[in-house]
This record gives sequence, structure tokens and C-alpha cells, in this order.
Amino acid sequence: MGKIFCIGQSAYDITIPLSGPIVENQKYRVEEKIECGGGPAFNAACLCGIWGADVCLISRLGQDEYGKKLHQTAEECGINVKYLIPDPDLETPHSYIFSNKINGSRTLFNFPGNPGKVDYRFPEEDVSVILSDGHEPEITLGAVQKYPHAFSLVDAGTCRESTLLVAEKVDYLVCSEDFACQYTGKKIDLDDWEACREIFHEIEQINGKYAVITLGEKGLLYRTCGEMRRLPAYPAKAVDTTGAGDIFHGAFAYGLWKGMQLIDILKFSSMASSLSVRRAGSQTSIPKLPEVETELKKYKINTK
Repeated sequence: MGKIFCIGQSAYDITIPLSGPIVENQKYRVEEKIECGGGPAFNAACLCGIWGADVCLISRLGQDEYGKKLHQTAEECGINVKYLIPDPDLETPHSYIFSNKINGSRTLFNFPGNPGKVDYRFPEEDVSVILSDGHEPEITLGAVQKYPHAFSLVDAGTCRESTLLVAEKVDYLVCSEDFACQYTGKKIDLDDWEACREIFHEIEQINGKYAVITLGEKGLLYRTCGEMRRLPAYPAKAVDTTGAGDIFHGAFAYGLWKGMQLIDILKFSSMASSLSVRRAGSQTSIPKLPEVETELKKYKINTK
């Protein structure tokens, strides 16, 4: 079994829980904050590492305090850090996240830093899975070419040019509802199944292979036996939805690494994401592998 390469952004998250939504022209007294690693590729790699996979993170870190903390967190989560890209000129990406404790929604302010060009040399490794969040398109496309036998997966959260470049070349395009709406210019209405089919078909045409559209609490859309279907979400009382998509994609990469069938990967990833929103913080919200397996046994969800 080869390695999982997670390629993309690492960020330092500072989450502030609030008892309601942010209101303009208000002053808030903050009595609690949660600091931890973040970023789509980083969180996905943390999940894979905690679950015991052989995972490497290819991501840029500044040499500042946030970068040092992220490096330490990655090691603590069992990630192989030897392929990280140290960048002394980069201010490590970081985010301020305001989470609504009532419904789990969050407002995120991300400072992405200013990464320059890098000439990345790929190691001679046995790689089974490549997961990209679209933030390092050149490195990702180089990895797909370098390791042609690896399964490749993109976490397409928003429809950016860099994400589309990656999405066209991967085996599995797993995108958010936002990405699908931005790309097609159409809104997903589950009561209009024919329109959903049209949107899904447009997304499939991007890479011509496998596509999945995640819909948050409404579940997800995928295709099996030639038919588009919906997998409902597992019920959850959301406390903080930060990183839920990252955890879904990390579990998806883990499922590919383990050789699972697509429907089992989708159920597995959906349950991991459902469990994650029930607590705050990115790393602290990563459920243990036995917890996911135990919870799945409680449900027999039929696809629609």
C-alpha cells in the first residue's frame, strides 16, 4: 500500500464561538477562542494521519510562529512532514473564524499569504492517492503526471481558476454545492430532479470520470450504475461546521487508500463529516476511526 499525498494549503485557525450571527456595528467581548491547524489539505492530512494512513503533506509553511505551530501539529497527527515546503518569505496563511454556536454556521476571514513560484522536485515514492485542494495547481498536476497509477482527488470548494485546472485532470472531482452553482450558473433544487441531473452532468464533463456534489445537511449527489442518486446526510446537531468539508475529503482519500467501493467511501466520509460538526475546532473535531465505524452500524440509509 503506497502513500497518500495531500497537496495544498495549510493555515492556522483562530476560532471564536459566538452565541449568534455576527452583527454589523457591534462590539463583542470574547471569552473563548480555539487555536489549531487548518486549511483543506492540512486538515485532510491530519485525519489520514490520525487514522493510521501513510500520509505526506506537500504544503508551504512560513518560518513564523504560525508555521512552527502547524509543523508541530502535523507531526503530532502522524503526518510525514519531510516533503513540506519551507518558505522564509511567506507569512503563513491564517484564518479568523467566527462560529455561531446556535446553528454551527461560521464566517471565515482567510489571509492566504503571498506564495511565490517554487521549483518542486517530486520524490521517488510509491503513491496510492493524491488529494489536492486546488491551492497548488502546478505541484498537483506535476504529481498526477509523476504518479500515474495513483488515484487522484480534488476538494473543489469554490470555482477558482486554479481549482478548475486541477479538476480537469483528476479521477474524482468532489465539489461543494457552491462550486457546482458557480460553475453552472444554476441553483440545485432537489425537488427538480431533472434540473439536478443537468447540473450533475455539466460537472461530470469537467473531468469525464467520477463526480460527487456535496450538499451539506442535504447529503450529496453521485452516480452509480448509470443513474444519478442522492445519499442523504447523517443527522447531526451542528456546533461548528468549520473543516467539515476537509474531513469529508480526508476520509474520501482514506477510503481510496483502503480500496473501498465508492458508495462505502461516500457513507464513510459522510459519517466522519457528520461527527465532526458536533464539536468545535479542526483537529479536535476529527472523529476516531472506530467511532465512525460504530456510528455507521446504527444507520441503514437508502440512496434515492
